[in-house]
Amino acid sequence: MPKKTSKKRSAARKISSSAKPVLGYDLGGTKIHVGAVSPLGHILESHQESVQIGQGKKALIEQLARLGHSFIEKYGIESVGLASAGPLDPINGTLLDPTNFRTKGARWGVFPIAPLLSKELDLPVRLENDAAAAILAEHWVGGAINVDNCMILTLGTGLGTGVICNGELVRSGRYLHPEGGHLILDSSDLSAKCGCGNFGCAEAYLSGVNFSARVSARLKKSVSGEELVRYAKDKNKIVLQCLDEYADRMAQAICSYVVLFSPEIILLSGSFSKAASLFVPAVKKRLSRLLATRREGKDLMPSIGISPLGTDSGLIGAARVALTNPFVVGES
Repeated sequence: MPKKTSKKRSAARKISSSAKPVLGYDLGGTKIHVGAVSPLGHILESHQESVQIGQGKKALIEQLARLGHSFIEKYGIESVGLASAGPLDPINGTLLDPTNFRTKGARWGVFPIAPLLSKELDLPVRLENDAAAAILAEHWVGGAINVDNCMILTLGTGLGTGVICNGELVRSGRYLHPEGGHLILDSSDLSAKCGCGNFGCAEAYLSGVNFSARVSARLKKSVSGEELVRYAKDKNKIVLQCLDEYADRMAQAICSYVVLFSPEIILLSGSFSKAASLFVPAVKKRLSRLLATRREGKDLMPSIGISPLGTDSGLIGAARVALTNPFVVGES
């Protein structure tokens, strides 16, 4: 395990013990998790349901507002954090043509989700990338407490990447989020169409939804993630071959992340992380070989583990954002 630092840095800013509970949303491509969270990172009450992406943007705002109002009065909530799949602009609270949000096949374009939700709730709303929120949660109360260099990979509808370096949440230029899921591994692979429109992105291979689709194509029948795991345990040759390829692609992606960010620990979360035992051992072996020349002086081989917060990391991270993020929509 990585050595823990002796002091907490800005990604773990101190929160007043007198702070009120906050409302957190974790918005993904298929489901939404909403709840009241204490200033110590404890979920007081939460609810999860399918998200109404297919019904359009107006229906989504109505769904978010309906879910939020049920918590606001009960817990005296005054601040809201919204963790969402991206791309997005946290300063202006807008989604920037989100990769996995479409209605009848049509892309959403630029969508001011935080200002619209703030108006409905009559509360300030802070927007953050869901993977960024997840790593903030892990650094706060999860599997990376006081680890100043850590990363999370969320393996769900997409591939989210959240990074903390030297105690600071990593952002790209213009305060945007670095979309590591769209690092291209093989642009010539026309079988790996990504939701962003390109071919061969890491997300096209590694997200739980995309991997299940690729396995289904090879098996010539539709299989769920749970069925995929069962086939693997039954030694299905096609599924085992697909998992071997998956491990290769994940090792390649992580090698690039390590070269860029040098994390001490990488946590896996999202629905497909439940199948980690089927691919992580192979990932570690292959990653060790890829990093063979980067293990002297400072050993850049990270530990790889499963998020102890699991599917709660996005919600808890959204609460963290509500408590500490300086980018606030709906507050003068």
